[in-house]
Amino acid sequence: MQTFTSISTKLIVLVLTISITSIAVTTGLAYNFVDSIIKEDFKESLKDESETRGNTITSIIESRINKLQEFSQNESLLHAFDVLIPALDDTSFDRILDEQSPILHYEFNSFQLNEFEAGIRDLQIINMRGKPIFSLNEKIDPTTYVKSNYKVSQPTVQFIQDIDKTRLLKISIPVYDKNENQDGVMIATMGSSVFDNILLNRFGLHDSGEVYLVNENKMMISESIFFENAKFNQKVDTFAVSECFEKGNNVEAAEYTDYRDVDIFGYSYCKPDLGFVLLTEVDEAVILKPITELQNRILVVGITLMVIASIVTFVLSKRISTPILKLRNAAQELSSGNFDVRTNLKTNDEIEQLSTSFDDMAETLQETISAIGKRENLIKRQDDILLKFSEQKREGYVCLIDLVGSLSLTETLSEDKKRRYSKIFTDSVIPIIKKYEGIPIKIIDDAILFYFPISDDDQKSLSNTLNCCLDLTKLDKELDEKTKSENLPGMSYRISSAFGTVNEAKTSDSVLDDIFGEPVNTVFMINQYALPNTVVVDYSIYEKAKDLSFKFTKLTRSIIKGLEYTIFVVSLK
Repeated sequence: MQTFTSISTKLIVLVLTISITSIAVTTGLAYNFVDSIIKEDFKESLKDESETRGNTITSIIESRINKLQEFSQNESLLHAFDVLIPALDDTSFDRILDEQSPILHYEFNSFQLNEFEAGIRDLQIINMRGKPIFSLNEKIDPTTYVKSNYKVSQPTVQFIQDIDKTRLLKISIPVYDKNENQDGVMIATMGSSVFDNILLNRFGLHDSGEVYLVNENKMMISESIFFENAKFNQKVDTFAVSECFEKGNNVEAAEYTDYRDVDIFGYSYCKPDLGFVLLTEVDEAVILKPITELQNRILVVGITLMVIASIVTFVLSKRISTPILKLRNAAQELSSGNFDVRTNLKTNDEIEQLSTSFDDMAETLQETISAIGKRENLIKRQDDILLKFSEQKREGYVCLIDLVGSLSLTETLSEDKKRRYSKIFTDSVIPIIKKYEGIPIKIIDDAILFYFPISDDDQKSLSNTLNCCLDLTKLDKELDEKTKSENLPGMSYRISSAFGTVNEAKTSDSVLDDIFGEPVNTVFMINQYALPNTVVVDYSIYEKAKDLSFKFTKLTRSIIKGLEYTIFVVSLK
């Protein structure tokens, strides 16, 4: 019996060792696995945001360069260079310039009205001797120009700041004659506020996430979410900026210190030929916090399990005595599933205590198994509910109306005025949505997501969708009057719509609470391509409505370079 007890004790110790080793290995693997999985997911998210926003800005700038290059080959402009030769004396030059100026102004106004959507603040055309050929706003004094400002042999882009602190985009285009000889240079200056909508959009970023632009002088040229008046005042001499402008390299998934001396995790989108690098950064602490918390929990659980296993094994090994066979038999019955077994040993010593513990353990296991069975039934019922929820799919028309530049317009307002500004918008938009039997789903910052599920009459649902969106485009005057009466900034907005299958999330009272699906993603992506107070739709809506009484104008890559969607501007015929 003593030998058997000794063997049993050794077996318990062996089991303890194996258990602790298994728990330690499992804890270590889980600890490292959590770190890699969360970081990889975060990397992909940041990479997508960096490339998407960088490609959008690049396509806008390149589109403007292409349009200016087209104007540089205007017949009237080339003729002006032919007759305004630098060798002319000042009197003759000024006389011919006076003759050409009305023609050039007419050609430029026609170009900007019909071809160039971005408003040009100033346009200057200078020949290779520094003599002015054309100025949009004022007469050019040649003495104010340095040769390096106008002698460019390829398109150059600069982000500059005007005297009134307005951020501007300056594009210089060489002008060539038909024999490929350079006649001069065209310098166009235009606003760059369109980039704020791309950079300040918080979609896809964490609370500390920031997307901003830096120029070749290592100065921030866009808004900062952390500092006021950062544009053209904040120096950004970081690793990612140096890699771009000194080596021409993108930085992917790098950890470095940003302009605030804060450790961050970021991506860069490098475009030195266009005068900028786009930085997408998130505080490293934001990434590490959930990882650290989860790893700490894994460690606590692992250590707790090892401590519990050690204590239980130690207690059991101390209580083994002579009537071990009876306990073994009872244990075998217990392991076979007979949780009704009891030992009921009465030895008035440690064996009796062990027997009592064994009986208590059997009773606890019996109650635990019973509780587990009840919980399994509950989980099964919950799984059935979730399964039913996941099957609630429905076709419909998803729409998004988004305020343009509201963050920058309201950044100086008090919290009360910001709430009032938002309320004016929602109080004006939602009644129109409900008028056409649409369902407002949720308000996301400065945007409203709404939905038209397909009814028995699909034609009516489609017409309601498009008529509602077009009615919303007529709100601008009403909104301007309301905001002006309360001394608030004016409002402009963009509307987008897409068709497809969505998952409808409903609460227990059958009220539609949220929607998910590809059409929701699509309206957010194509919304940025709409002009203020206009509607854009995806190809699926165009196909369904092209024969109805609506006019559809297709947006092409010649207008928006890098456009990944087939989208149309909608208006009434």
